[in-house]
Amino acid sequence: MPELQKNAQRALVACSLWLNVGFIGTAALAAGLLQLFDGEATWLSALALAFSGGVLATASWRRGLSVLEHAEQASAVATDARSKPTSRGFSTQPGRGAIAMLSPIPLRSNPKRDDDLGRPTP
Repeated sequence: MPELQKNAQRALVACSLWLNVGFIGTAALAAGLLQLFDGEATWLSALALAFSGGVLATASWRRGLSVLEHAEQASAVATDARSKPTSRGFSTQPGRGAIAMLSPIPLRSNPKRDDDLGRPTP
């Protein structure tokens, strides 16, 4: 459990660092656009600053998101592995006394599943 908390804390710190880098990239993008529209600098340098800031912001925000997703998946796997009993008599499949419920709002449209359930396909 403490190892799981340490990993989660590391992931949050890494994500916050990537988000700060993304903010710097966004500021560079805004500065480049302001220079481009105000005519303070040459259009090539302003365009280069805006482009590099946009690339930096996009890349760092995606990296921050991937760090969080990776930490979330690792946390889910660790929690799932810890919560399952080691007994072979336990089954996670619905059986007698269990109720399988379907979501009233499908997340993805699957024509085969919609046909099986008697729902009209969109």
